[in-house]
Amino acid sequence: MDAKLAYFTLVNRIVPGPQSLSYFVPLIVLPIAFCIPPWTVSKQTLCAITLPVITGSLVHAWIIMGGIDVISFDMLLHAYHLLLFNNPRRNFLRVVEKPQHTIGAKDHTYEAKDQLGEDELTKPHYIDQPYPTNWTERLPWIGTLLISMRFIDWKIGSPSHDSRQPARHPNPPSHLRFIATALLRTTIGFVVMDLTSAWTQQDAYFKFFGVSVDAALPQTSIFAVLPPRVLRCTIMALQVWATVGQQFQLPCVLPVVLHYFGLIPDAWAPHLWPTFFGSFRQMFTSPGLFAIRNFWGRYWHQTLRHYCSGPGVWVADLLHLPRRSWKRYALLSAATFFFSGIVHIGLVPRDPMFAAIPASRIRWLILGFFWLQPVGFAVEMVVSVVLRRLRVRKEGLVVLNVGWFVGWCCAVLPLLGEAGGHLGYWRVWPVPVSLWKGVMEGKWLTWI
Repeated sequence: MDAKLAYFTLVNRIVPGPQSLSYFVPLIVLPIAFCIPPWTVSKQTLCAITLPVITGSLVHAWIIMGGIDVISFDMLLHAYHLLLFNNPRRNFLRVVEKPQHTIGAKDHTYEAKDQLGEDELTKPHYIDQPYPTNWTERLPWIGTLLISMRFIDWKIGSPSHDSRQPARHPNPPSHLRFIATALLRTTIGFVVMDLTSAWTQQDAYFKFFGVSVDAALPQTSIFAVLPPRVLRCTIMALQVWATVGQQFQLPCVLPVVLHYFGLIPDAWAPHLWPTFFGSFRQMFTSPGLFAIRNFWGRYWHQTLRHYCSGPGVWVADLLHLPRRSWKRYALLSAATFFFSGIVHIGLVPRDPMFAAIPASRIRWLILGFFWLQPVGFAVEMVVSVVLRRLRVRKEGLVVLNVGWFVGWCCAVLPLLGEAGGHLGYWRVWPVPVSLWKGVMEGKWLTWI
């Protein structure tokens, strides 16, 4: 009974989660749908049968939950992207490594290199695999498709995407270096979360509702001379960077270890994949005002890019909008952040435990942050035209991009800051062992 009550509190007051069997229906229907070959059931028929079932089951699950959650809305976008907006059974190609003839046992590697040349022996060869006709190949083809968020090693009919397949890290690190980097990133992330939490526990903006982001800083702090909005937005940005940008590599350590011992193929080795995050420095070096567009398009992770932009691509193709046109770009940007905003309101439960405002208002704050991003894109596009005519020097463009990025973050991040406060994000010390508390207060364990 205690476990049931704890789960009920978790999914209704802390973070939304499944509360009915209908939540799991898409996980069954979608694999079954793709097991049916296109020469048996057409795309139109498959959509007519499966999409109402998937949509209806998720709507029922949301009614029971009192709102959506991130995973279930992702499932809905996933289903529509693969079933309606695309036709993987006809048009998708899985890029697989062609099996090489075995030269001999592992002890004869150097002898094989002498016979064939090192490049020929080690260079992988790839083939494009369409929807398989036999079950032995079809099941792994379907399984890989359904878990591919970024469609790495898939040709999906997008020239800009397909030209980079098979996608690999340009300079893949060694197994040991990847593991060491993952541990270092996790440690840095924990330290940053620890230090920023030390600030949120003393700043009235993070502790109490209704305090303006521009309110005076604690006078006892050495940071009191800084602009309050800039400092508080920096704290929020660092917390997001530490949790999202620094923790993703640690779960990848296990498959990297398995790859080292030859237990999984290259395609499943995370250290060989394209990086999840781009270069922060390169955000500011484009010839024009590109900081916001580069942040979302080149630096930040692209996990949801295909699913959130899929509806926009579909509509743009129906309207025959040419590629690289401003109209198409505007439509795709608007659609991507429209659906990305809806995905992220799935973080808001039915009755948030710490909130002083209704859940609906918290959702609007999150939507506001994401739905404002295309406005920033539009500003950059207009200003970039002016800058090209003025022929501003590269150094000036870097300074302008940095200043614009900081200003934009200070304008929109408070929306997430207020939402995070009502969700209780600033109330809990996020790391179980705190260096700050240990040194300053002698209390190393924060959760007990």
